[in-house]
Amino acid sequence: MFVKKYRFFVYLLAGSALGLGACDDLPEAGQGAQGSQGGVDASTDPVSSELGGRLARLEHRKSLVEDANDIKRLQRAYGYYLDEALWDEIVDLFAADGTIEIGLDGVYVGRDRVREFLYVLGGGRSGLTEGQINEHMQLMPVVTVAPDGMTARGRWRALIMAGELGGDAVWGEGPYENEYVKEDGVWKLGKVHWFQSIVVPYEGGWQVNDDVNGGKWVSDELPPDRPSTIEYDTWPGTYLPPFHFPNPVAGAESPLEEIEARPMLAAGDVSLERLAERAGALEHEIAVLEDENTIENLQRTYGFYIDKGLWSQAADLFAADGTIEIGNSGVYVGKERVLAYLRTRGAEFPQEGRLSDRMQLQPIVHVAPDRGTARGRWRLFEQDAVWGEYSNWGSGIYENEYVREDGVWKIQRLHMYSTMYTPYEDGWGKTALPDPGPSEVLPPDEPVTVPHDVFPAVFVPPFHYENLVTGAPVYAESARPEAAMIPADRDSIESALDSIERRVVLLEDTDALERLNAIYGYYLARNQWDNLAGIFASDGSIEIAMRGVYTGSESVRRNLNLYGEAGIHHGLLHNHMQYQPVINIADDGQTAKMRSRAFSIMGEHETYSMWMGGTYENDYVKEDGIWKMQRDQVFNTYFVPYAVGWKDAAPRPPPGVTESNPPDSPPTHPFEMYPSAFLPPFHYPNPVTGTAVTWNEEG
Repeated sequence: MFVKKYRFFVYLLAGSALGLGACDDLPEAGQGAQGSQGGVDASTDPVSSELGGRLARLEHRKSLVEDANDIKRLQRAYGYYLDEALWDEIVDLFAADGTIEIGLDGVYVGRDRVREFLYVLGGGRSGLTEGQINEHMQLMPVVTVAPDGMTARGRWRALIMAGELGGDAVWGEGPYENEYVKEDGVWKLGKVHWFQSIVVPYEGGWQVNDDVNGGKWVSDELPPDRPSTIEYDTWPGTYLPPFHFPNPVAGAESPLEEIEARPMLAAGDVSLERLAERAGALEHEIAVLEDENTIENLQRTYGFYIDKGLWSQAADLFAADGTIEIGNSGVYVGKERVLAYLRTRGAEFPQEGRLSDRMQLQPIVHVAPDRGTARGRWRLFEQDAVWGEYSNWGSGIYENEYVREDGVWKIQRLHMYSTMYTPYEDGWGKTALPDPGPSEVLPPDEPVTVPHDVFPAVFVPPFHYENLVTGAPVYAESARPEAAMIPADRDSIESALDSIERRVVLLEDTDALERLNAIYGYYLARNQWDNLAGIFASDGSIEIAMRGVYTGSESVRRNLNLYGEAGIHHGLLHNHMQYQPVINIADDGQTAKMRSRAFSIMGEHETYSMWMGGTYENDYVKEDGIWKMQRDQVFNTYFVPYAVGWKDAAPRPPPGVTESNPPDSPPTHPFEMYPSAFLPPFHYPNPVTGTAVTWNEEG
């Protein structure tokens, strides 16, 4: 009995890495029907009370995962509306007293003032005009829910491609540090604060240009309600906006400190019948959250396969009657026709001289209550090149459908709406390329479902959801199935809670790992070497750009000196982005692997500028309840000067070993960079078929 009581105390008080939040509709102690089992009054039975308390804690922890997911959807929806200058939709995402602070314009307070600000920003009108482009990617979320579950904070990175055909074209980049508030069970924007790192002309980029406006957008025309909260210099000045979170490893609280800081939750109705009913409902809600993670892994994997011409593996992600529709190409029906269409893009497997990075970003996924189908909106950011022939930028929006067959999620309908294609040499301020249209080699099975013109035309791809704050839900709540039946006896309920506990921990772990990956990128972007080294396990290792393996805390920190002096420096840019994570946690919950994408804007003002792209295949370990980096390995795809681009990029090897700062051991996996062909190894098999993903130069 002592063991059970101790377990109950831990279950009741243990919290999630997300931070505590309040349970929606959590019943108070003593409310509801009083049940009995075997002649014992459940309301006074200490075992039933323990089960009730444990269940309340698990319901609470599940709600925190939902909160974090809802906040991510909210911020991503903000980005999609910002793309299209849909100002009224953005305003509806704000709390009544919400604020907005963009760059150094100052603070605008309340929804009416947020609307004024946005309309002035848009030249007095809503929506884009012919020839305008305004891509605002929302990347790298680090969301922290407050202990009361009613407020939260989030750090995001914005990558911006904006301008007008025949006019100005700019790159923009910088982090958000936002606040969110839950009102009547709905998350809203409480404070939007974007720190402007760079907004520079496309021509010449960040090497030859200063920031175009010094962070001032509309304040000369529309004075703010309050001055800027923080003054800082924009490019070539550099600034590190304060983090709302401590170092997730070195600054993490001990489990006891976390327990003491967290409130007790009421057990609620502890009749065995009611406990069984609540546990069944909780199982279903957890399964929906697991489905969301699985679908995100599925779509991100599709992107990694398409990058490298793995057409057969990509087609295997589709349902037997699945469809694909890219731009105005028409619809191809059935897995075999999906494969045939993909093969029109070129030979299977990585090819010498081909770059085809098609990044899958900014997901908003909704799973149907019956868990049989789902919908998802995604952003495409594309780099497409054939060495010596052409090099293009591209962007688009996916509105996809998914189906669960025999317990496996598959792509039912992949539909990408093309937004923009432009040559690298010119950029979107000078040249707009047409959509290719239907293939003459392989005509589609069905015509285009939604004909649309691409940039410079204005087209808003239809949303599968209404406004996340003011609109109706994607799926009617009445469609929710009956909860699984759990026998109303103590042993069955305790067994169910054991399973639920393991699954909730995995959901928390998935969020913690995505969070750790993003934080790594934020530290790397501003040369925060001590903080970065602090997220590694004591025996962790780092291996970047074939420089060899550096093992252990001191060696990891020593390795980071290869990338410049610690701290921020005037005129130095190293904005490193991490996104598209595919996360797989081991069965024991103590180790994990992640594949993710790296993209860097690098340079020194008036000296050089370049792009870096690559793929991470990392290992993680959980020690004393805290996730740490065990192995950090990057396979670089390219280092390309901004002034040259991918078409004319000179072949070059990875940087390799530095003799003045040698590794502890040689590189583990030699690779070549573009224009050579290389496939970074996958740590996981095809998520639909379970087949290994392999390739060699002979095919």
